Amino acid sequence: MTDSLSNINFLIVEDDEVDILALKRILIEMDKDIAFTIAHDGEQALQILRENQSHGAMKDRYIVLLDLNMPRMNGHEFLAELRKDPDLKDTVVFVLSTSTDPRDIGGSYEQHVAGYIPKDKLEVDNFRRLFETYIELNRFPDS
Repeated sequence: MTDSLSNINFLIVEDDEVDILALKRILIEMDKDIAFTIAHDGEQALQILRENQSHGAMKDRYIVLLDLNMPRMNGHEFLAELRKDPDLKDTVVFVLSTSTDPRDIGGSYEQHVAGYIPKDKLEVDNFRRLFETYIELNRFPDS
C-alpha cells in the first residue's frame, strides 16, 4: 500500500454484520495497518464526521464506503444531509450496494458520489487496485 494511505481513514457505513466483516477483511488484506471506522447507519456516520470536524479542521481524512439500505437514516438520506453541510459537503463517498436499480444509481450520482460499486463485484484485488490508484492519482484539498 502506498504511503499516501497513512492519512486516510475508511468510514464503513453499513448495517449488515456479514458485509462489515467482508469489507474489514478486504481492507486488512490491502494493508494490515489501514485505518477504518464503522457506522451502522447514516445518523451515526454523520455524528462521526461532525465530531471529526468539530475543531475546525479535519482530524482524519475519510473516504466513506456507503450502503444504501440501512435503518434510521438510509444512504440516500445520509448523502442529502452530508451535501447540505458546508463543512462536510466535499467528503468523498463511494456507494457499495446490492441494488442495481437505475434510480439508486442515478440518485447517488446526483449527490456527487465518487463511484457506485455493486457489492457482487467486491473482491480484494479489484478493490485494492481501485483505491491504490485513486489515492495515488487523486489530489485532496488541504485540511
